[in-house]
Amino acid sequence: MNFPKIKESEYAILIADSNTGIILDVDFNIYIDDNQAIYRIFSSIDEVKEFIEEILKEKENIEIIVYDNNKNVVMFQK
Repeated sequence: MNFPKIKESEYAILIADSNTGIILDVDFNIYIDDNQAIYRIFSSIDEVKEFIEEILKEKENIEIIVYDNNKNVVMFQK
């Protein structure tokens, strides 16, 4: 589970099950090996916010962690 190389203006998000803390891949399946993609990349924080708004309408019991290019957590949404 390596952090992706992203540009300064980009953001990476990681999604987990909020009940268990288990990491989910981009298809919302339980992450079990390195062949699964777990980070989604966005080119702006506005895109991230739009994605979060939509996904929280569709999915329950998830938490979303948003990272900047320096691996700093810039947002946490539950």
